[in-house]
Amino acid sequence: MILQTNILSIKVIATPLTTSDLIQLVGILASLITSIIAIIISIVTTHQNSKMIEESSRAVIGIYGESINTGVPMFYMVVKNFGNSTATITKFESDFDFADCYTASSPTRNYIEDLSHCTIAPGQSRICRLDYSKIKAPITFELEYYSSGKKYSEKNTIDLTAACSMLQQKIATEGKEWHTISYTLQEMLQKNL
Repeated sequence: MILQTNILSIKVIATPLTTSDLIQLVGILASLITSIIAIIISIVTTHQNSKMIEESSRAVIGIYGESINTGVPMFYMVVKNFGNSTATITKFESDFDFADCYTASSPTRNYIEDLSHCTIAPGQSRICRLDYSKIKAPITFELEYYSSGKKYSEKNTIDLTAACSMLQQKIATEGKEWHTISYTLQEMLQKNL
C-alpha cells in the first residue's frame, strides 16, 4: 500500500493598505480605546457613588464630654449617633478605668461597659454622669458597631474634659426653686442635650 501525502500550499498575498483602509483602522482603534476608557470611568464612578451613599447613610458614633449647670455643676460623657442609620454597638472599650468616676450609688456596676450591648438610633445619645475631677488625661476608646449591615471599627483618643468647663453666665432668680428651674432651662437651651 502506498501512502500519498498531499501538501497544500497556502499563499498569502500581501496587498498594501489603502488610505481609506488606514483611516478605517485608526477609527476602529480610536473607538475601541474610547469604549474601554468609558467603561473604566463608569466603573470608577459607580464605585465612588456607592462609597458616598454608604458614608452619607451610615451611623457615625461620637464621644465627647459635656458639662451642665442646673444650680449644681454636673459632667457627662456623651455617646451620640450623628449618622443617618441605627448603630448596634458590639464593642465599647477604653484604656481608662471609669470605676472611681461614677457618681451613682452602685460602685460594682460598670455603666460604660453597658454601651457594648446597646443600639443607638440616629440623633439619639447615651449619657453617663462622671466626676469631672477624676478624669485626668485623654482616653482612647475602641468601638465596633454595625450599621446598615456593615461592621465599622474605630479607635479614637479623646480628651473628655477639654473645654467642658467654660465659664458661662446665668441670669439670677430670687427664689431658690425658681433659681434651679431658671438655670435648668437655660442649660437645656444652651446645651440641647
